[in-house]
Amino acid sequence: MAKNKNDYFELMRTQVECCVEAAQLLESILSEYEKHNPAEERIRMHEIEHRADEIHHDILRRLTGEFITPIDQEDILRLVQIIDDVTDALDEVMLEMYMFHIDTLPAGAAGFAAIVSRCVYALAEAVGELKSFKRPDQLRKLIVNVNTIEGEADEAFTEAIYTLFSGSADIRAVFGGKAIYESLENCCDLCEHAADVIDQIIIKNT
Repeated sequence: MAKNKNDYFELMRTQVECCVEAAQLLESILSEYEKHNPAEERIRMHEIEHRADEIHHDILRRLTGEFITPIDQEDILRLVQIIDDVTDALDEVMLEMYMFHIDTLPAGAAGFAAIVSRCVYALAEAVGELKSFKRPDQLRKLIVNVNTIEGEADEAFTEAIYTLFSGSADIRAVFGGKAIYESLENCCDLCEHAADVIDQIIIKNT
């Protein structure tokens, strides 16, 4: 029974589900931004982020005093911290929408949010497969998928910033749009960092 209680693979899978939920919410909001109230949606997003924090802290509490874990404690700590950072970054995007009084989204923001959602989902698939780290063929494919989507995000970010600075002379719109794009890009960067940690776990244990 104690073994099931501290099933860290399952706990991490539950944690990353919060990332997926937050990413899907963000994609939904940005796809029809004019129908949403940033002040209200910020609260919805923060509720997800708070739930993710609780799961993160629960994992840390369970690790305290745990002598035997399926993979190194250090690797669990690194991975759960980055997964938590992903949810924080998604929350940050919504917070910026509110703080910068974004009334009209930059043209590429909705498409960028869709890439972020795909990247987060790809990470969730990899985390869900982590329990099979000693038979890593499928897991490695999932890691590659995260990296591929992150590369798409890099290209989307470059084009979005180029377009942003080629258009409106409204300083507030440019400043706010740049901050949003940077936060969206950060979400994908963090997913890639998490995938790198998973790759290192494979290398250390096979």
